[in-house]
Amino acid sequence: MVPTVEYIQARFDEFNGLYFNGALPSLPIKLSNARTFLGKLCYKKQRKWLFGPYNYSDFVLRINMRLDMSEELLDDTILHEMIHYYIAVNQWRDTRTHGQLFRREMKRINETGGRHISISYRPNAEQMAQLRVRRRPI
Repeated sequence: MVPTVEYIQARFDEFNGLYFNGALPSLPIKLSNARTFLGKLCYKKQRKWLFGPYNYSDFVLRINMRLDMSEELLDDTILHEMIHYYIAVNQWRDTRTHGQLFRREMKRINETGGRHISISYRPNAEQMAQLRVRRRPI
């Protein structure tokens, strides 16, 4: 499936209502041609004073368009990044990037929505064959 900004935005809005009670503000969505990730939440992390809490701003959701992902994998990738966004928007501190808060939210969504969100995606040989790399767009 070739992801589009329109598709990602529609799924973001749907998932926001289903799993996050509409608590997530809209954010810019960009398509990426990177080789290193399926999805990524980018943001600025700043402190107002030296030992103060971090403030997060300028969020951007990046989704890879280089790989030919299935619709289910694309949706799970969007949800994975939305969990990161949910934690950052609420200014929660997790134990690490995919720490206790992230895992709790991932488990909640997987159980209530029948999803297959994971910490990282490591395809087996069969899945790797399905993830054809698209040629770089001109």
